[in-house]
Amino acid sequence: MARKQIVPKIANKELVKEKHKRIVEAASGLFLKKGFHKTTMRDIAKKSKIELSYLYKYISTKDDILYLFYEHVTNQYEPRYRMIESSKDEEPLMLMQKALLLILEAIHGRLHEVHTMYTESRHLKHDSLCAVLERESEFVKIIESLIRRGIKSGVFKVEDPVMAANIVQYMVVIESLRGWNFRGRYCFEDFAESVIDFIMGGLKVDEKKWQKIKSKKKG
Repeated sequence: MARKQIVPKIANKELVKEKHKRIVEAASGLFLKKGFHKTTMRDIAKKSKIELSYLYKYISTKDDILYLFYEHVTNQYEPRYRMIESSKDEEPLMLMQKALLLILEAIHGRLHEVHTMYTESRHLKHDSLCAVLERESEFVKIIESLIRRGIKSGVFKVEDPVMAANIVQYMVVIESLRGWNFRGRYCFEDFAESVIDFIMGGLKVDEKKWQKIKSKKKG
């Protein structure tokens, strides 16, 4: 998976990693509070406790920080997608259920960050945006590969796995995008169950088989 390379003026990789982490942590709170455009480099320098002149030794532009913020957020839940790739022998329906719950849990723990990531990504410059979109596409392709496995084994009966995978990817982040409309209506467990039920219905999983699997899981 392609990544944009942030080229610092400091050779010490461990130091750069530590400073990038501090910069992103500072920027994250500011982006959440003020938005990307209203957050200045001076704001980030002050919050991260790194002198403004030194800040530019680790990044070149505010775009670099927004890209690093995207990387920071997606790194928290990417392993849940990679688990699908490493579980090639697992039955597709059970794996889909497990993967969806794990991804929903990971995103639930970072709702505001994921929301900011999606709403502010439009401000990324072309090269950063291309890297971000490529990474997003990779997540969709992982879901698509699992759907194709399920179609082959007969548990999923959709005709367009590409469209289905894109819809699934949207559904797993829906709480961060439309959480205001769910707040106070569902606990996380009920919300996740509703989303997974909706996805399984869209994948045309046999209802009796799905209910049997759910009852076993609960038991």
